[in-house]
Amino acid sequence: METENNPPPPFAPAAAPIAQSAAAVAIMTTTSTAGTTSARRRSVRSRQGRKRRRIAAEEVGGWASLPGDIVRLVAERVLIAGDVVDYITLRAACSDWRASTDSPLLGGHHYLRPRGWVALCDGDAVRPDDARQVAFFKPATGRRLGVRLRDLAGYRVVAISSGLLVLLHKRYNTVRVLHPFFNRAILLELPNMAPTLRVLGTNRYSLLRMNAAVLTTPTSATTSTIDAVVAWFPGPWFLFAKPGDAAWDAVTLDLEIQSVLAFRGRLYATTNTSTNILQVYPRTNKNTFAVDTPIPDALGEPSLCRYFLVESDGRMLLAVRHYVTITTPTAHLRAAFKVFEVDLDRRRLEPVGGIGDRALILGTDRCLSVSVRDLPSISGNSVYCFSRYGVECFSLEGGSADVLLFAALGSAGPFTIADHLVTYCNHVQW
Repeated sequence: METENNPPPPFAPAAAPIAQSAAAVAIMTTTSTAGTTSARRRSVRSRQGRKRRRIAAEEVGGWASLPGDIVRLVAERVLIAGDVVDYITLRAACSDWRASTDSPLLGGHHYLRPRGWVALCDGDAVRPDDARQVAFFKPATGRRLGVRLRDLAGYRVVAISSGLLVLLHKRYNTVRVLHPFFNRAILLELPNMAPTLRVLGTNRYSLLRMNAAVLTTPTSATTSTIDAVVAWFPGPWFLFAKPGDAAWDAVTLDLEIQSVLAFRGRLYATTNTSTNILQVYPRTNKNTFAVDTPIPDALGEPSLCRYFLVESDGRMLLAVRHYVTITTPTAHLRAAFKVFEVDLDRRRLEPVGGIGDRALILGTDRCLSVSVRDLPSISGNSVYCFSRYGVECFSLEGGSADVLLFAALGSAGPFTIADHLVTYCNHVQW
């Protein structure tokens, strides 16, 4: 009865929840205030960031905001006057420039040509394929560039041709053509060479002395397309394969090859017993194409001479190492060089009295012509050749050649530029 006479106050049980709700509202209010403060801070930071970027753009003169057509025009000039490396550097300057220019990866077997780069031997007894890095040098400008290449894993560098790296897989004997200045730019994959070598009666140990050339066709002033890869070994065999081939084909010559040159999409070679320059690829009905290049009798017996093919300023030159008789103070033989320009259209040799400010670097694996304008340690109008004495330098002044110096190649650096270039032309040492 007492309970009935004194009923509980209205809404009394709801008092505690109301108090809890008030606390929750207070928390929500505090959170909302903190969120608003945080948003204001983010807004301030965003405005400050935009201001800093605007000030930075004003400080650099607004180069990042150049119109796309002007950026493309500058990029085209850079490619023609400079090199593909300069083009890549331009595209890496900012995102707007990269978006305004074409990707250097053209697709398929089409690529931007690197021009005038050679590989350096660092003298640390580590092969480039083991270090997965190649040091490149451009004699025309004196620029040096170290390039890390992840695609060297499991491969060996066997040649540098047309600005590209030719790689041979150490286990499966497959061949890969790689652009050195693009990340993972594999331009061509070719099949295993071992089956073709077995048919020829040789073994895989011949691959240790393998050399190769990439034959290309220019498609513009700055681009080329790969036509074929030709490989050769100590012996009379040339192997070649084109993009898409399932196996390597072979050409057999019953001659000992001395010098090989890829020139205008064709492969030419000289021998130790012939006075003709042979076209090895593309093949004709007789497998080879003899260019009529009579060597003057004054140079002596062909078997005693050595013939080097080299491209210089768009011309094919033939440098002949021969011997002349010196009568004073006592009669003896001395090595000398004679240089000819090869006229492929008329199939004859034209004597060259001098090569101006250029120097010829001659080797057993490749030959090189460089301008000495930016290489003060290299003598112009000269021929550098590797022999058992070291590096021999011959001057072409007066139409004849004289030995100027001997510099032995050491096993550790520092090397001279001449040592580096001669080593590049003898890739077995490199």
